[in-house]
Amino acid sequence: MSCCVAILLKENLIYLRRSSEELKFLFLIHASIDILEEKISLLLKPSTDRDSRDFYFGLLCTVEEYKIYGYVTNTRVKFVIIFEQSTSLLKDNEIRTLFQRLHQAYIDAISNPFYEPNTQLKSKKFEQVVNSLMALDILSATGSGSSGT
Repeated sequence: MSCCVAILLKENLIYLRRSSEELKFLFLIHASIDILEEKISLLLKPSTDRDSRDFYFGLLCTVEEYKIYGYVTNTRVKFVIIFEQSTSLLKDNEIRTLFQRLHQAYIDAISNPFYEPNTQLKSKKFEQVVNSLMALDILSATGSGSSGT
C-alpha cells in the first residue's frame, strides 16, 4: 500500500497526499530530495552528454517500515512515493509504470489553462490517479484495466 505521494518543483512541495497526518512523511520526503539531487548530479556531469529523459531512480532508501522510490522528469519535477515495506510486493517495472502514469496525470493537470504554475496542484482527474495509486489498484493505475462504458 502506498502511504504517501509527493510532487516537488524545485524545492516547493506542490502536491502531497498521505495516508495519515504523520510528520514522519514530510521528513522522509525531504530526505529523499537530497538522495535524488545526489543521483541527478552523478548522472549529469558536465563531461557526459546525456539526452533529456525521465529519470526513474527506483528504490532510494528503506527507512524503518517504509520504502521510498523516486522519479525525476527532464524538467526536474520530482515525484516521490513512499510504500509500506510489509505490503510493497510490486516489481520494479510495475513501480516504474506507476510513476509514468502519475507523470502523465501531472502533465494533464498542469496543461489546464487555468492552472497557475508553481501553485498547489488541484485536479479531480489527478486525484483519481493518486487514489488508485494509494489503493494500489495496479490494473487501473497502469491503464490496463477494463474500460468503462
